Formats: sequence, structure tokens, C-alpha cells
Amino acid sequence: MSSAMKIGSGAPGDSSISWHGSGSFAIRRPKGGFALQLSNETTLFMQKAIYYVSKPIAARGMLELTDRFLHFQVFPFDASFGIKSLSIDVVSIADVTIEKGDLHPKVTVTADRKYEFVLSKGQQLYDRLKELQRNPLQQTRDGATPGKLDCSCGQSVESVYLYCPWCGKKI
Repeated sequence: MSSAMKIGSGAPGDSSISWHGSGSFAIRRPKGGFALQLSNETTLFMQKAIYYVSKPIAARGMLELTDRFLHFQVFPFDASFGIKSLSIDVVSIADVTIEKGDLHPKVTVTADRKYEFVLSKGQQLYDRLKELQRNPLQQTRDGATPGKLDCSCGQSVESVYLYCPWCGKKI
């Protein structure tokens, strides 16, 4: 008896996730498709961006900042030239800088090496990365976890939420 579960319709172009009894999973993606994070990470920021692999070489793709990683998924056309996607652990980020560009700001992330990204909402990414760099575990200064807030709907909500899970309003 197999203990595998499959999610997805199986139709052409549909991605599917297979969950195996061993606790692992496999992702089948359509040709040219991509997947970013698949765990319990919380997405904080996501936008199309350009990643400068080296001075003359750049790749277009999707940049996603989660509470644990900064992911850059290279779009299929650029991946066909051998450019690989990357993930940077947030706690390994040593420095973040922003420079004004010709059209859009350039955000430089320094971890094990320098990573340069150009995107229209570069200031938002910079602010989020600086916030995570100062407080990677999102704890208050005294080391305690954040407390609770009261929503306008009358429910008590933990301060880690941006939106009330009961009514959906922004806190």
C-alpha cells in the first residue's frame, strides 16, 4: 500500500506536488514554470527584479523576501543560458546598501559575497532587509516575543500579524 498523496489536476501545464510517506515531497513543474518557497515561510516582499551575476551579465527573475530567506528565481529564458537561481539566508546577510540608479534603485546585499538587484520598489526591499537585519527573529529588545493587539472587530491578535485573521482588516 502506497502512502503517497498527489496535489494537482495532472492536466498539461499544471504543476503538481507529490507527498511521500517518508516525509519528503517532489515538485513537478511544467516546462518553463517555477516555484519559490514551499514551506511555512512568510512572504514579506515579492517583485520582478534584475540580478547582476557579474558586471556584463544580468538575469531577470522574481525576487521574494521571506522571514527566513531572500530568494531569486531566474526566469526560464535567462535560465536557458545557464544562470542559476539563488537563496540567501537572512541571518547570513552582513550588510545592505541602496544606490540611486538611472531608472530604478540598486540594492546590494552582502552575505558570503555581494549580490546586486535592480527593482522599482528597491526602497521597500531595503527597508524590509534593514528591519530583518536589526531584528532577525522579530523579537522585542528585551528578548520577549511580541504581545497581543486588539483589532477593531474586538478580537485579540498577536502583533506578528499585519492583518486580523478574524476579519481581514489591517492592524
